[in-house]
Amino acid sequence: MTPCATRVIVRGGRRGPHALFLEPMTRTIVFSCVIALGACNQAPAPAAAPAEPAAPAKAAAAAAAPAPNVVRLGAPISAPEVALADVAKDPNSFTGRSFTTHGTVTAVCQEMGCWMEIKDASNGAHLRMHGHSFFVPKTANGRQAKVEATLVPSGAPKACADDECAPPNVALLQLDATGVELD
Repeated sequence: MTPCATRVIVRGGRRGPHALFLEPMTRTIVFSCVIALGACNQAPAPAAAPAEPAAPAKAAAAAAAPAPNVVRLGAPISAPEVALADVAKDPNSFTGRSFTTHGTVTAVCQEMGCWMEIKDASNGAHLRMHGHSFFVPKTANGRQAKVEATLVPSGAPKACADDECAPPNVALLQLDATGVELD
């Protein structure tokens, strides 16, 4: 007998419709099929029309959502935003603090992508990728970057041990990036 075959069990030696029982597994399968067929015949409930106030909320959510072609590297960016000019004016107030800044990528390590330089309207910064845990694409030059980083003290070790990888002109501000988004 196959496992799916129906077996008739007769109780007390009686025969008749009241004495026939299907195996429990077969009953379960038949019951599931009946429920599934019943659910297939029901039409989906119509959706309620959105009210006008939902439109501004939808626009705000779309503005907050990043563009689909953004390249995200490292940790997610969540620190408060600060302009590079503000960091350059008072670097001591940003020591040990994580912040987010923006700029255009002006140079990228062509060996591994372990550092990059960004520039905004008035200032530039050299960024190393935190602990070489992620790398920037070598083709990122010219793209807009959003970076979460901390300020590196001036006496900190070099970003790369290799002379081939070292940046040609290190900017005044040196940052340790934990997260990068490239547009």
